[in-house]
Amino acid sequence: MLKKSIALIGFYIISLSACTKQAPPAPMPVASPASTMQSTATVKQLMLGAVIPASDIVFGVAATTPADDAAWAKVQANAIVITEMAKLLIDSPRKMDDGEWISKSQALYDTAHAVATAAVEKNVDKVSDAGNNLYDACDGCHMKYMPSRQGSAGNPSQ
Repeated sequence: MLKKSIALIGFYIISLSACTKQAPPAPMPVASPASTMQSTATVKQLMLGAVIPASDIVFGVAATTPADDAAWAKVQANAIVITEMAKLLIDSPRKMDDGEWISKSQALYDTAHAVATAAVEKNVDKVSDAGNNLYDACDGCHMKYMPSRQGSAGNPSQ
């Protein structure tokens, strides 16, 4: 009986070692989630859903100083949202052209980044100044690309 048990154990050891010497099967290729994602938002949807609400927080600093660290963090986070939206505006199929659209989107990115930096410093004047530049970047793009604003320079009612 002992010889049979030892023989059986030896058989299992040899079987297991033979199994471990075989190469594992190759993994099945899996498509990257990013490769299957399509842009779904229009420029208008990005503006209404993210840029406008985020810019309202930024512009609000001029009227009401953030009361605490959490409020300043909210200003910074919303400025960062605008920088990310600027990057999305350049991505196809949203990009309108390879000239002014790119430079105006870059201006949006740069001014929003300046707001985020000023928010980290908790500097109301810098946030307000950068917010004014952010407004100008937005307005310049709207004057060129927003049909309801084209040709309305000096007419704030449109």
